[in-house]
Amino acid sequence: MKTFLSMIFLILLLIGCSNRTGQFDFSQLVKQLEEVNMNFTVINNDEMDHFFSVVPKVIQVEGEYILIYEYPSYEDMEREASTIHGDGNIGNASISYFSTPHYFKKGNIIVQYAGKNELILKYLEGIFGKQFAGR
Repeated sequence: MKTFLSMIFLILLLIGCSNRTGQFDFSQLVKQLEEVNMNFTVINNDEMDHFFSVVPKVIQVEGEYILIYEYPSYEDMEREASTIHGDGNIGNASISYFSTPHYFKKGNIIVQYAGKNELILKYLEGIFGKQFAGR
């Protein structure tokens, strides 16, 4: 099992090294998660509060939530990402997270995961590379 997870992580890492500034969107993320047989559910989030200019799409993995903010372009994503401080606070807001915040970005999406699940973090790092903000 450990070898299998290591292989999946390596595959995701190789996939994550490409397409840093090009188009990468929610559908591509879902496809990559499906390719590694990650068990997840897309959640309806009509009433979710958010701090960014776009409403996030939400997926649930192992009982935890990952928020995906999809922007019209890479430039729009980078402009919004620049408002996220290294500690995970956004702009002038001081946010109380229920767990450790992690922010990743690629293409035209920002991903927010507040949690400590090592497997989820490995999947996200494999796809997006090292987090750019959070703890």
